[in-house]
Amino acid sequence: PPAEPSQFRSDIFKQTPQMKAYYSLYFHNIQKFLKRKNKTFAVLGHLHTPHRGENFKIIGSFHDGHVYENENIVAISDVHLGIYDYSKEEIENLKALLNRPKIKIILLGDFFDLFYSTPKKLKENYSDIIELIKKKEKTGDIIYIRGNYDKNITKNLGIPSVREYIESSTIFFHGHTCDPLYTLFPFNIFQYLRAKLGYSLYWLRPLYLKFHS
Repeated sequence: PPAEPSQFRSDIFKQTPQMKAYYSLYFHNIQKFLKRKNKTFAVLGHLHTPHRGENFKIIGSFHDGHVYENENIVAISDVHLGIYDYSKEEIENLKALLNRPKIKIILLGDFFDLFYSTPKKLKENYSDIIELIKKKEKTGDIIYIRGNYDKNITKNLGIPSVREYIESSTIFFHGHTCDPLYTLFPFNIFQYLRAKLGYSLYWLRPLYLKFHS
């Protein structure tokens, strides 16, 4: 059966009572989602809280997200290219992950940041990565799962994307679909408008970085 909330990420329950309630509802939504999909294991982006079992292990991180691995799959979560200033070495490490041979790469949403950056800037700065993803997507070696910051990735960068990917008993998705801020009224209206506005609000980037770091 799906794991109890404490089996996902126990450290978050050391937060305030309000945050405990928030995360409890979040994980409750994940369990409902798993039950509806008839799956027992989830790996997700957004709040970076995979169902931590023996199936996957964390082998690295990129600021907001993590890199998960098993014998068949590498999953990369929440890189947010376009807002964070990654070093040349970090970018090369990212390219090496995308180029891993004989293994499926799953991008777990928010790989690019199309809320605080623009398609033009992303194409200027990461054209090689964009083309690499497109090339490997055609052969089925990369699956791009869209998140809440790259919801319009297919339209704006021409990268085919899906909402979720299923392999055996495991489902891969971006966890914002279970986030109370996206499921509870009136927050869902705000998030809907934000997704529609997208990169037109990229000028908020300095403010975001100031309070996020």
